[in-house]
Amino acid sequence: VLPDICLYGTQQHHIQGFSHSAFTFGIESHISQSNINGALVPPAALISIIQKGLQYVEAEVSINEDGTLFDGRPIESLSLIDAVMPDVVQTRQQAYRDKLAQQQAAAAAAAAAAASQQGSAK
Repeated sequence: VLPDICLYGTQQHHIQGFSHSAFTFGIESHISQSNINGALVPPAALISIIQKGLQYVEAEVSINEDGTLFDGRPIESLSLIDAVMPDVVQTRQQAYRDKLAQQQAAAAAAAAAAASQQGSAK
């Protein structure tokens, strides 16, 4: 029902010159057979839901297995197609894990170097 409600908003595209898109969505969604009150559907509702889905997948990719967030900004945003491809999402998650491991190794090396310098100064 939710996609049908969102697709109702695409009927408004007919008014804006996207008559073929509006017609196709209308036929495929069987919107004419529903009892949806178009006044309750905000403009661009489908776009908003898709954007939220992309943000959810990007957030999911940015979280470690223990639930903590990866440090830093994501490498790059996911495209709409990439967000629904499990292998791309897994590759992105692995890239984050590798980046985190590099950061942790660099921090450990810096701490060891600092400890070594303090030990030799005494």
